[in-house]
Amino acid sequence: MTTEQQTLADMPFWLLVLISMAGLSGEMLRASAGEDLTMGQITKRVALRFGASGFLGMSTLMLALAFGSGIYMAGGLGIVVAVLGADVAGGLYTQWLAKKAGIRGE
Repeated sequence: MTTEQQTLADMPFWLLVLISMAGLSGEMLRASAGEDLTMGQITKRVALRFGASGFLGMSTLMLALAFGSGIYMAGGLGIVVAVLGADVAGGLYTQWLAKKAGIRGE
């Protein structure tokens, strides 16, 4: 077993859960802020943020581990990138919906 495989096998499970759920809190906060969103719209937004945060956060974590970073440093970078990625994905989705609805003429 190589060093990378041993590192991934020794990774704490809570770190994976924390990275994959980093984008959910922001979207649930926005959904409860008083916007008139249906449950389907909330579900789509949460799925988008969850997917974006999980994909980008885990990619960053794996990349940091590949460059020799410690597991907790890689986890911290993964969480930060996961939150940023979820915010960017949510913003792009909101702009796309506005353009589709004809609110913005861009």
